[in-house]
Amino acid sequence: MSVLGLEGPVRHYAWGSRTVLPAMLGLDVPAQQPWAEIWLGAHPDGAARLSDGRSLADVAPDLSFMVKLLAAAEPLSVQAHPSREQAREGFAAEEALGIPHRAPHRSYKDANHKPELLVALTPVEALCGFRDPAETLRLVGLLDVPRLTAVTAVLAGPDPRTALRAAFAAVTGLPADERAALVGEVAAACHAHQVEAGPDAGALDWAARLATTYPGDPGIVAPLFLRVIHVAPGEGVFVRSGVLHAYLHGAGVEVQASSDNVLRGALTPKHIDVRELMRVVRFEVGPDPLVRPRPLGPGVDGYDVPVDDFAVWRIRPAGRQHPVPGAGRRIVVCVEGEVAVGGLVLPPARSAFLPGTADHRVTIAGTGTALVTAERSG
Repeated sequence: MSVLGLEGPVRHYAWGSRTVLPAMLGLDVPAQQPWAEIWLGAHPDGAARLSDGRSLADVAPDLSFMVKLLAAAEPLSVQAHPSREQAREGFAAEEALGIPHRAPHRSYKDANHKPELLVALTPVEALCGFRDPAETLRLVGLLDVPRLTAVTAVLAGPDPRTALRAAFAAVTGLPADERAALVGEVAAACHAHQVEAGPDAGALDWAARLATTYPGDPGIVAPLFLRVIHVAPGEGVFVRSGVLHAYLHGAGVEVQASSDNVLRGALTPKHIDVRELMRVVRFEVGPDPLVRPRPLGPGVDGYDVPVDDFAVWRIRPAGRQHPVPGAGRRIVVCVEGEVAVGGLVLPPARSAFLPGTADHRVTIAGTGTALVTAERSG
């Protein structure tokens, strides 16, 4: 059979939604536990299973990508992912130290990079990449918090990269008591200025909301340093290696290189390693991370991403039949309505795997919407 059903393990992280993913699957809501992610890939820490009982890790251990259904009711951590070279170095270092792979203080679960594209299913809000230092200085001036003004003065330097690194180090390097005082003062100022902030309301609103969810956490200042991104359903946000980011709220399908390497800096009870995070972060004002679907034909859109690990399409058959795009090994996820892939009917949040030997004439039909991910080299 060239098309097989695929079922992935559920991750019940605290930030997950108790309604979005269970509702897509037709389960009772609210669920007893938060449903944060459903993993659809071959990564050894959470491999999906095929409908014939086999693990995808056994069938396609070298699959270059993985797909996740993600639903965030609360903000995820402020984090970044390493480049391939950084991942190899970090993985080798932790292997040499003998840190168990599942140890809570381990950062590198594998030796791969983790660029990712999140395609929004609901409106998604995120922090992604540094603001221009001049924007941060303007926000800091609006808040008028002397402690914050003192640590961000370095942003006025002539080299944005040096300035951003220095400011990040200044905030994270404060003694615990001074950092707590700074965070408290920033939170109070953001609450006080929310109404009058105008175009800056999003940043101040999120800083105030984070202060409520994570009181005393230095990540509260992140919206002042990072861009607040609004992603409409169907749009994507692409996160390159080294880009500091945090998904704040919303649901989507995340396509990424097959990796679970995360360097966290704030807004989490999980392991934080600021020193290693400083090593991998790109201290630069990068390109706009929004990715809009590009029409390729009736009912077919593509998402242009600069990686060699995967390619992604959105298919809306509208009663027609479409060839499954791409070649080689592919994963198809139904995100709305109902679609049939090679005769296999997929309701929302259900998925299918096409092996490399699949007939390239396999089609998608139905009246729903599906996302297709394929290996670029297939």
